[in-house]
Amino acid sequence: MRILYVIDSMTKDGAESQLLKTLTHFAPDRYDVHVVLSRAEGERFGELAALPCVRDVTTLAGKNSRWKLIERAFTLGGIVKAVEPDIVHSWLWYSNFLCGISCRFGLWGNIPFIASQRGDYHARYSKFRLWWTEKVIYNTVDCLLTNSEQIQQHLHQLYPNRYIISIPNILELPTQVWSQKQKDNTDEKLIVCVGRFAPEKGHRYLIEALGLLNQMDVKWQCTFLGEGELESELRTLSAEHNLTDKITFPGFCEDVFSELLKLDVFVLPSLHEGSPNALIEAMGIGMPCIASDVGGIRDLIETDKNGIRVPAQDSEALAAALHRILTEPELARELSKNARVTIQEKFNTAKSIQRLEEIYHSFIEKNGT
Repeated sequence: MRILYVIDSMTKDGAESQLLKTLTHFAPDRYDVHVVLSRAEGERFGELAALPCVRDVTTLAGKNSRWKLIERAFTLGGIVKAVEPDIVHSWLWYSNFLCGISCRFGLWGNIPFIASQRGDYHARYSKFRLWWTEKVIYNTVDCLLTNSEQIQQHLHQLYPNRYIISIPNILELPTQVWSQKQKDNTDEKLIVCVGRFAPEKGHRYLIEALGLLNQMDVKWQCTFLGEGELESELRTLSAEHNLTDKITFPGFCEDVFSELLKLDVFVLPSLHEGSPNALIEAMGIGMPCIASDVGGIRDLIETDKNGIRVPAQDSEALAAALHRILTEPELARELSKNARVTIQEKFNTAKSIQRLEEIYHSFIEKNGT
């Protein structure tokens, strides 16, 4: 099976990690994979190129502009003609849009087009951008893949005639989690937030919540694991709330599990999400978690059973939830135990890969290739 994947770049973010994990399960004698990076190479380019099933990786270099997008669409069309894939599968909005334009120009022939929507476009984008999304992506794809049942159901309501499928993320957890627990028994509680420092991740609301928590009867420290353009702004906001000695920004962490196992509670204060890897992994190793009540998070957390959902952008609710978990050990233990069970029940890598392969094969059989 020859597949052409199109993705923005190979950074350390969630969609890129999911593509890498997917391709590690593809045997090189069964899959002939070609990859187009539509914007830049990224830090994980080498990992991608080294995978046994990957035959070549092409980067569409150059500055981003409206005319560059059209040029890239024609360049992509040329690549499709040269590779002659059985399927084109794109990931992330820009690459989905680029493929949609290229497909609309009639550059592909009858090759099936599958697009992965990793986030909640309708919560994130303006009406104008959604109009273009509908015209160029939703009305062009043969299959739209999501990683969230909530988003799948919402899209089905909006576009009942489109073929929309939900496949859970591929999950890789460390073995023997409980024997690795490294948390010291101290009075000071340790909070962690993992994610790219971008506006949609809602870090500022967690900092505001921590300012409120600092006035309550609990000792704590918080670590923000990640990188991004807002780091300086977040450091400044921490200082404004007199939290400089309470919050640390150690940067991106390659071995995130070794850090999570030392901490007490995980927080994801996003404004919108699909099915966030960071939250899934934290729940999977048995951390009590607090997350915004948005998108695919509703698939994962049932409040007071396996975590706590709070309204997005609500610092007071977030502070109250943190105080509950940090001061009620029985609640924290119950949420922790149930969180791990939830992830074990919802995520199965073998089934996710099998479902994806079934979708690929169904289009190949339909096209008679």
